[in-house]
Amino acid sequence: MADQADRQHMHECEARQWLRLGYTSEAMVDELREKVAAKRGAAAAERLIKEMRRQWKRRSEWLT
Repeated sequence: MADQADRQHMHECEARQWLRLGYTSEAMVDELREKVAAKRGAAAAERLIKEMRRQWKRRSEWLT
């Protein structure tokens, strides 16, 4: 159970890191999708992008 929580935490941290690096535009996200898909597969890329969108939406809600 802790292993799953650790993996989720790492996933969230990775998403935050890519957002910090400026991967927020459509073109940059497409570039990231290709990078991640080449190394870990399309499913992993989509999961990462989904988490990035969740965090970006949450951040946007805090700012308003």
